[in-house]
Amino acid sequence: MIVYIPFHAGGAGKWIYQGYFNAWKEEGYKPKYYNNISEIDTNSTYMLMATEGGINQENPTLLNLILSKASKVFMYTQPHTFPKPWGTHPNFVTNASPNFIKMVNSMENVHLWSFAKTANLDYWDKWKNINYIPLAFDDIDYTFESKGIFNYDICYIGGLADNGFNEKSQLMIEYFSELHDQGINTDGIFINKNISPEAEYEIMSNSKICLNIHDKYQQVLGLDCNERTFKSLGLNGFLISDKVECLSDFEELNIIQVKSPKEMAEQIKEYLDKDLSIIKDLNRSVILENHTYKNRVRSLLCL
Repeated sequence: MIVYIPFHAGGAGKWIYQGYFNAWKEEGYKPKYYNNISEIDTNSTYMLMATEGGINQENPTLLNLILSKASKVFMYTQPHTFPKPWGTHPNFVTNASPNFIKMVNSMENVHLWSFAKTANLDYWDKWKNINYIPLAFDDIDYTFESKGIFNYDICYIGGLADNGFNEKSQLMIEYFSELHDQGINTDGIFINKNISPEAEYEIMSNSKICLNIHDKYQQVLGLDCNERTFKSLGLNGFLISDKVECLSDFEELNIIQVKSPKEMAEQIKEYLDKDLSIIKDLNRSVILENHTYKNRVRSLLCL
């Protein structure tokens, strides 16, 4: 069966949906990328992954046909409203029309999902039931043979993604400046360096400790974590992260959470001199067993 997957040229979406593409293929399906729903062959048997913000709603007749002909549709859904200040920016709210929401809510083959926990929250009040399916680790793309060419005390790889409020860059400055001021070697921190997957694999796999920093809204609301969480644990196995409430859902994982840059520096100093091999082995095995995109595909199919 064909599974149509939205194409993302860059940003986090590229890696997320590439992970899903790999997982669908591994599970025996035929994944295909699409840029526009007009590319979907309604004469074939297919399932559809979609983002409601990425679907052109200007042709409701075609859209209804595409959705209704799919055996299953998995639609990533944005909140209808969102707390301030983020709710004032279109990045954080749905652009779906009331008619589109009504149509989707009436279709039994359309299953809504989000990276964020949505239960008992009024942010998604216009949509029908939304399933919480977190991000994951792409264990298919990240299977290179390690050459051991990097050896850092700590590592962090990421970009200065602006969510509309440019909060992430300020958080990075606060955290990494504190580490530098406390004499921690920050040579393993790479921001906006366009690191290849092969180099990312080497750096994260051969560092002592991986670090993670979330967006401000994630810290405050605690509803979702980023993909770096699972990638760090899948490749390295030991993670010190800023505190995000939803990380406590993954109680089988050993994640060190900190509430401030100073506390992150303290935890780094504490663990640098410890043997972390047991923790790393356990975390890596749990990620591979429970938190890969293959796991997420199976969760989608159970909806």
